[in-house]
Amino acid sequence: MAPSIADTCARIAAELNPAGQPFRYRCEGNRVIGTWDIADVTYQGLLSAGTIDKDYELTVTLDEPAGTYGFSERKQESESEVRLSGGKIEFGGSKQVFKGKSIGKQWGGGAALRATSHGEAGHTWSYEFETARIKEPLFVLLHEMGWRPARKGFFARLFSN
Repeated sequence: MAPSIADTCARIAAELNPAGQPFRYRCEGNRVIGTWDIADVTYQGLLSAGTIDKDYELTVTLDEPAGTYGFSERKQESESEVRLSGGKIEFGGSKQVFKGKSIGKQWGGGAALRATSHGEAGHTWSYEFETARIKEPLFVLLHEMGWRPARKGFFARLFSN
């Protein structure tokens, strides 16, 4: 029997969103969306100030008649900094967006006179991220419920989003 989207979403809501976890899952129609606010930092030092923002989203699209799913990932990172150097004020920043499929791990941190990380004030910040931590629980649950990854041929993979 093919799994149902309604049953799947009910089980995701009941089992995959415990308190204290850095990511959350939600259902929207036939999509399961996992989001992780990896870093949300603002800092101010003696001669510099800046921001760091890193977000990740996993979107799983369920095909109920076929009992299959496909997924895509999106990661967005931006950083900005203002610095006093040699009597000059320097500005800089970057923004990167990735969409596709990935495997990765990332971590970072720092210290400043003043810093906020996810709304918490202090002098330090840190973050860590690993794609397996958000993907594995969801894919295990989907497998247990009878969902299977959609198989695409070579040309379908080549020309898909």
